[in-house]
Amino acid sequence: MLNPDLFMQLDYWIVERQRVRDLKETGAPRPWSKDPIFQQFKFCNVRREDDKVTQWFAANWRSDKYWFEKNFVPAIMLGRTINWPSTLEYIGFPADWDKNRYCQMLDSYQGRGNKVYTGAYMITAGPTGVKKNAWVTGNADTYFKRPPKIDPSSIQKSWETIIANKYPCVGPFIAGQIIADLKHSIVLEQAEDWYDWAAIGPGSARGLNRLHGRPLSDPVTQAKGLIEMREVKAKLGRTDLCLQDIQNCLCEFDKYQRVKLGQGKPRSGYPGK
Repeated sequence: MLNPDLFMQLDYWIVERQRVRDLKETGAPRPWSKDPIFQQFKFCNVRREDDKVTQWFAANWRSDKYWFEKNFVPAIMLGRTINWPSTLEYIGFPADWDKNRYCQMLDSYQGRGNKVYTGAYMITAGPTGVKKNAWVTGNADTYFKRPPKIDPSSIQKSWETIIANKYPCVGPFIAGQIIADLKHSIVLEQAEDWYDWAAIGPGSARGLNRLHGRPLSDPVTQAKGLIEMREVKAKLGRTDLCLQDIQNCLCEFDKYQRVKLGQGKPRSGYPGK
């Protein structure tokens, strides 16, 4: 059962985070919130599509000019693995894939002191002695050579297909991020479960555990998480948010609660004062 007080705090987080974004976008002076946590720490947006990296994807690698490229789906998979716009801008959309050439480009870019990968999540380390860029491009070679067969009618089935292929370093969470991009392209834009399906992630699982008064480390299966995310969405009454947005909010709500309860802090500060 949802804890009423914590549910109200989730609702507050959603409203206040959107308010911060709206005020910032209109050029209003700081502070954009009276809440000291919002003033000091960075949180993703209520809507995933409003986040900076996702906006870059939407305007670049995920834009409609690439939808009919043979490598569109594996490009999104590689893009979300790297997840750093300046790197993706440098290497360019991989219309013609060659793992050695792309590894060399990543090495060259990194060799000039540039950050190459996101800090938002960890990429599983490769075998001892294998450098990260070689590991990433070698893994990518598997899905460029054998891309997943996406089911245009179902986000869930497409997610399951990606996982079933057992691509190196593409687990349920990354697969969920890939699907969250593909749903905004011709590949999945007509999926029947577009609004009401999302993959559970570690952060959203903790958010659900908080709302239900469970230990934060309790495992939340995809099936259970889906039921509970849909319950949260229905109770919020937010028809303007798809379930991917709800998943996003639950993850960020967990970060907010960690700060509020003195359990930890997000990695990134925020100049919101």
